[in-house]
Amino acid sequence: MFLRLDHQPLHELAGVEDSDAASLVRWIKEQVLPGLPLLDRIDLFETPACGAILAWGGDGPALVI
Repeated sequence: MFLRLDHQPLHELAGVEDSDAASLVRWIKEQVLPGLPLLDRIDLFETPACGAILAWGGDGPALVI
């Protein structure tokens, strides 16, 4: 999956609605969840103060941000 994202135009990825952080974390979840069934959170930041966090599962986020 890394090679599909690294230095590639994000708007050309099949299945990505928009090339924003929120769309990308949803796409990443779909791609990696079958191989990482215990994964329950993805943090993706474009800059230190700008990005998206996607959390699912019963326990909720481990850290309040």
